[in-house]
Amino acid sequence: MKRIAYLSFVIFHLSFSSVAAQNDTLVINDPHKVTIVSSDSLQRIIVNGKRGDSDFVYQNTIRLVDANYESSVSISRDHWELIPSLPVGRRSTEDGTSQCDHRNVITAHLGVGFTAPTNADSRLDFSTFKSWEFFANIVQWDHAMDRRWRDIFSLGLGIDWRNYRITDDMMFTKDMAGDVTVDRYPLEFEPQFSRIKVFSLTATLRYEHDFGHGFAIGFGPVVNFNTYASIKTRYKLLGDKVKRMEKNIRQRPITIDWMVNMRIADFPFYVKYSNDDVLKDGGIKFRSLSFGLYL
Repeated sequence: MKRIAYLSFVIFHLSFSSVAAQNDTLVINDPHKVTIVSSDSLQRIIVNGKRGDSDFVYQNTIRLVDANYESSVSISRDHWELIPSLPVGRRSTEDGTSQCDHRNVITAHLGVGFTAPTNADSRLDFSTFKSWEFFANIVQWDHAMDRRWRDIFSLGLGIDWRNYRITDDMMFTKDMAGDVTVDRYPLEFEPQFSRIKVFSLTATLRYEHDFGHGFAIGFGPVVNFNTYASIKTRYKLLGDKVKRMEKNIRQRPITIDWMVNMRIADFPFYVKYSNDDVLKDGGIKFRSLSFGLYL
């Protein structure tokens, strides 16, 4: 009788609390291994691995001391899920019921970094750490090839915003033919910066492999539909701040980036490079290289 009451309490405890004082429910999707150790006065549950994290370890130990119990919970280092995920579709189980298919999820991702153009016109001196990139995969479908989420294919749709800034005595401008070129500021101008901005709609296809222990690497193309671009130049004239804008600068309508994303010790970052010139033939030449954080 004592043992039945004890096991009933264990089941109740594990079902309704991960930390008893907080009355939370802990849900572990797709555990890789579950170990249950039982004795007359001890019950221990050990869960190794979960969906998306093979290094996850959960331990719950309950000891009976006379008519009382002592409970201890241990949860290993876990990945912070800064970006929410949503399971897609349902799958049948062996007993004929259905459940959420956790091998197909919808996620969203953010990237923030710097641009460092390559193959640039010799007159250009880009300021890398003053040139920003921001992009977002607003909707991304992730498909796991296995239950442990070691191999993942992703397809995402999003936006990208990049600028390329120069801060020396040269500024971007349009010539009579409408092509982008560079020129020196007039002597009476006090230069601040001149930049090209490109806004894009993006489609991303990527394969990623998780090696475990906080290390993963992914690779794939990003197709950019460059819908808008402009030049902005700021300078001072006789002490007054002046902003000069020029649009319709003949950016290439479609370019392709090759993106590598990595996690090292759970630190996520990316590098993107394009073989395409940012501007059409006739304008100044440079290609896009960017790097930064990928969440």
